[in-house]
Amino acid sequence: MRFADIHNHMLYGVDDGAKTLEETRALIDAAYADGVRHLCFTPHYHPAYFGEHQQEIAAGFRAAEAYAASSYPDLSLYLGNELRYERSCLEWLGQKRCRTLNGTRYLLVDFLYPEPAEAIMEAMLRVMNGGYIPVLAHVERYESLHRDLREVERMKSRGVILQVDAQSPLGGLGLGAKHRSRRLLASGMIDLVASDAHNLNRRPPQLRPCFEFISRRYGEDYAIQLFWETPLRILESGEGSGQGVARKTR
Repeated sequence: MRFADIHNHMLYGVDDGAKTLEETRALIDAAYADGVRHLCFTPHYHPAYFGEHQQEIAAGFRAAEAYAASSYPDLSLYLGNELRYERSCLEWLGQKRCRTLNGTRYLLVDFLYPEPAEAIMEAMLRVMNGGYIPVLAHVERYESLHRDLREVERMKSRGVILQVDAQSPLGGLGLGAKHRSRRLLASGMIDLVASDAHNLNRRPPQLRPCFEFISRRYGEDYAIQLFWETPLRILESGEGSGQGVARKTR
């Protein structure tokens, strides 16, 4: 089974993920061995929390492309950001300081975990009104959304794409995330699963164990949709246009 991973922190030296080019290469090795054939790097973006690293990101992406071209000819690489939301974000996007997923209209967005449900919903609507399609990163982690399923249902009905981290259903990110992610999967509300990989140990680029679990518990067709069809559709929805974001396809 092949996978498409659209949320990870495998690009080195730009956030709390990989620290060196060697670590990026090792993470690419691990992701490829796991079955990933489409990989979109998504460094965190927020000027106050993470700083400005556009040049470093571009240089790191070129280095990752060169390594993938020589080692894995059938691996496609893409670039985006994971945006830490605040009201100024539409301005950042307009200035091309923050990237959407492969230059498409899809925008990976996260929040501080105590964020109230009402504020998350308001932010999603604001992003959509700005012309983007929000992909809500690790929806299972925001406790305010899970007092019941109505808030999540409301977001999904408005067109928000709901993403779960691959470690969550297996318990790797705590019992709360495990329970909430399984509840959402059982309801059929999750749109895609991504690794959110940061390193080889505590946060590895591993999708296959979660894919196998979801296939057994919720059905193989649903698993294929979560790990392949939906993320690939997102990456290819704009053919890399709109922000001049580099794309490597083989």
